[in-house]
Amino acid sequence: MKRKLFAVILCLVTACALFTSAGADEAQETTAYSLQQAVDYALENSAAIKLSHTAVDKAEVGYREAKSAYDKADKISGAQRRAMMAEGIVISADAMFENYKMDEGYYKEMADMGRTIAKAGREQTVETVKMAVQNAYFNLLFAADKVEIQKSMLDSAKEDMDIADKKYELGMVSQVDVLSGEAALESARLGYNTALRDLEYQRMSFNKTLGLPLKTEVELTDRLGFEEPDEADLDETVALALENRYEIIAAKEQYRVNEFNHKLTLGWYPEGTFVTRQARYEMENSHHKLVNTEQDVELSVRKAYMDMHSAYESIGVLGKNVERLEKAYDIARLRYDTGMATSQEVVNALNALNDIKLQHLQAIHGYNLAKVQFEASGGIGIAAAGGY
Repeated sequence: MKRKLFAVILCLVTACALFTSAGADEAQETTAYSLQQAVDYALENSAAIKLSHTAVDKAEVGYREAKSAYDKADKISGAQRRAMMAEGIVISADAMFENYKMDEGYYKEMADMGRTIAKAGREQTVETVKMAVQNAYFNLLFAADKVEIQKSMLDSAKEDMDIADKKYELGMVSQVDVLSGEAALESARLGYNTALRDLEYQRMSFNKTLGLPLKTEVELTDRLGFEEPDEADLDETVALALENRYEIIAAKEQYRVNEFNHKLTLGWYPEGTFVTRQARYEMENSHHKLVNTEQDVELSVRKAYMDMHSAYESIGVLGKNVERLEKAYDIARLRYDTGMATSQEVVNALNALNDIKLQHLQAIHGYNLAKVQFEASGGIGIAAAGGY
């Protein structure tokens, strides 16, 4: 009996071990993404894009209903209305005006505006999702490269600490040098641990953007680069933006409908009445918003272009500074080895080198984001909040 019980327990333990091992292997499975693969995955699985398709379908239904009502509407002439009033059929002035607007196709045009804006909104949602993925991808790459820089600094701080300890044992330096090295080592360790935590956060943020479980292990196959931006005709990009951007489309459509409403109002009410003044105000206000939107869009395109070139130029300057400070750090270590410098000078040189490396990496990161922003500026654009 005991042997049978032992055999059963052994089988259960073995099965649990195999299950746990399989689960661990499954949990550790890593999915690799290029930037394009990440974008494609998000576009295929985005709930926001699916909702935008529904919004277009809803607007299409609204337009068909408005057009059907326009086509079937009884066109009541002024003579008919007078005859109806003579027969005692009372129609309020507002109802008569609304009927007139329906006869002239105003509500059909409003529905058409909704349809046009919904379609533009769908395109913008696609671009917004794409931009969000690109930003998350670059943010994760930046965090990973930052970890490497902080790891390099930590390794250097450990080497410097070892040298200081050995020198102290030989009586070549004071305890102050050791304490200085210890402080630098702890600071480097803190920077490294902080970078690791940020990397984990950026990985989870990337997964959320793609619609993956937060703990999914991902590997990015592309790297942050900084090739010189292609030559671009800025005026042509501005012209494209003034034609394609969602804000422009929405503002033009609103002005078109308000202008039509003003025309109908003048055709029904005497000029100078409250109703006509209100219609004129709405028309002029929408025209002002259109002009203002056109200026905002042009400014955004030109600003994106300037940011892209400023970021690219800073990469070169900071890259040269990295080379200078690497030499300065090597010199400081050499002088310390020969007793011509203190450990604090070495620490200062290491900190300066680390700072400039991070600035250089930040410039590369900023350039990639600015380049994507400029490329998107001439199209439908992205949502103002930058989210989806």
